[in-house]
Amino acid sequence: MSNNLGALLVESMRSLDELKVLQYSVEMVAEGTSSFEIFERLLEGIREVDALYEAGQYFIADLIMAGHIMKSVMNKVLVFHGYEEYSSFGKIIIATVKDDIHELGKNVITDVLRYNGFEVSDLGADVSAESIIEAVKEATPNILILSGTLSSSPGRMAESIAALERSGLRGSVRIIVGGAPVTAQSAKAMGADAYSSNIMDCLKACHEFMALAVNSAGEN
Repeated sequence: MSNNLGALLVESMRSLDELKVLQYSVEMVAEGTSSFEIFERLLEGIREVDALYEAGQYFIADLIMAGHIMKSVMNKVLVFHGYEEYSSFGKIIIATVKDDIHELGKNVITDVLRYNGFEVSDLGADVSAESIIEAVKEATPNILILSGTLSSSPGRMAESIAALERSGLRGSVRIIVGGAPVTAQSAKAMGADAYSSNIMDCLKACHEFMALAVNSAGEN
């Protein structure tokens, strides 16, 4: 892979220049670069966009634009032979846990994830552990996001994760938890893979988990 083209691709993603991102992606394919390698360089650019957002130089609209560009490249240029799950950036199930009816934060995260190329199934609010298990069985997601704002919500999240363990499904999905009463410590204690305190945390965790999945697939 041409290091120069790869660097140009990262910079174009960072600058949110869709036409140049598509151009350099096509040129890299033409010179024999694999879709997995191009995907990794696109993720580098996404991480730089994330950093600019954290620094206050980019805004939610810019995150959405970066997701649009990524989706455009995946639909028009990249081909992952034998890996149908990469027709989207990744499959996600999101839910507000049982007894909690708050959905605003979850809905915003859902919209941002969808604009970033993820296929998101929103189970809604007040979702039981049994319903979550059933959804994971049916949809086989890459990532499960559990949200809650009540003091009882972390306990409900722990119940859901334990239920997934008992059902034998825990190893098939990465779990992100978040909401006002959740802390990094409680997330670790309940067995989650990541803790999200805001939209940026959640988006970055999803990017990282899917990058690991793509790297693992590319090595096989």
